[in-house]
Amino acid sequence: MKHGRQSRFPRFAGILFLAALLTVACASVETGAEQNAARPDLEDHGAALWAANCTRCHNLRPAASYNDAEWAVIVHHMRQRAGLTGEEQREITAFLQRAN
Repeated sequence: MKHGRQSRFPRFAGILFLAALLTVACASVETGAEQNAARPDLEDHGAALWAANCTRCHNLRPAASYNDAEWAVIVHHMRQRAGLTGEEQREITAFLQRAN
């Protein structure tokens, strides 16, 4: 009987190790998502706004399709059509200008 316990211990220890590893991994993923959600000034937020709003009517163009001044005019024009707020317009424009 003692021999049976010894052979189960490594399997049990391995399961505990994997559970601990998954717990740490999930906690770090949640922390990263919370940090991004708490900081709307991040480039990802502008990209998300661009993808969510512009794909309703357009295929997305690469950011390099236009220069900074052209993107500013385009996004300003589309603000009216897409019903974007001023903050959304600024974040989308900033993202496109950084990405081109």
